Amino acid sequence: MICGEESQSYFYFAGPFFYSKPVSGIEAFVSILIDTKAAGERVAGTEAICFDIFDLTDWSQKSQQSEKDVKQFWLNRYQSKRQFQQYVQKAALPKVNARPLMVDTDGVARIELPYQQQEQPAVYLLAASGEMGTQEFLPMVFFMPKEFPSETLTLYGKYQEQQPAETVEEPKKLVNKPSKEKQLPQTNEVSNNVLLGGLLLALIGGMGLAYQKQKQEEK
Repeated sequence: MICGEESQSYFYFAGPFFYSKPVSGIEAFVSILIDTKAAGERVAGTEAICFDIFDLTDWSQKSQQSEKDVKQFWLNRYQSKRQFQQYVQKAALPKVNARPLMVDTDGVARIELPYQQQEQPAVYLLAASGEMGTQEFLPMVFFMPKEFPSETLTLYGKYQEQQPAETVEEPKKLVNKPSKEKQLPQTNEVSNNVLLGGLLLALIGGMGLAYQKQKQEEK
């Protein structure tokens, strides 16, 4: 999703943000801070970066993978933003925020997320968009801690160089140009030349014999 576009899905209002469904179990929210800086410095081209957040709890439970394996699985799915968005749509992950979550002038995004989904600590997938420079923010999987946190949780992401779009070169058109090299005669031309030469020699030989015979008769 492009920053600034609103989701077409239906959401319930809960607290300061929109959520895809009411919170089950403990109706508590956790303050989340997403820091987009690298080594404390703003990354060029990330001034308008924003995030879409997806509920990965059910998917994670069904996959029966460890926290480390789930994080690595989704990171490995990332080849390009368009390809990753298509994969997320194919997985039919519930979207948590109705509007893209924007960063402030300090490169920080803040949101409150439900601590639980389906009566267990939630798992969320964060996908960024809107980068305008050479660096792109990689998707991030976030597991809520086993115990409810009393303080704001800060998340730090990673970047990679944007992958250039693949270009397919058109095949060069072949132009038939006359060759400067001496061309050999075709096979049928050689045969015709040999035949004409043989007839001419035979004719000259016949005329010579006739002339000699005539001289002998005159004697």
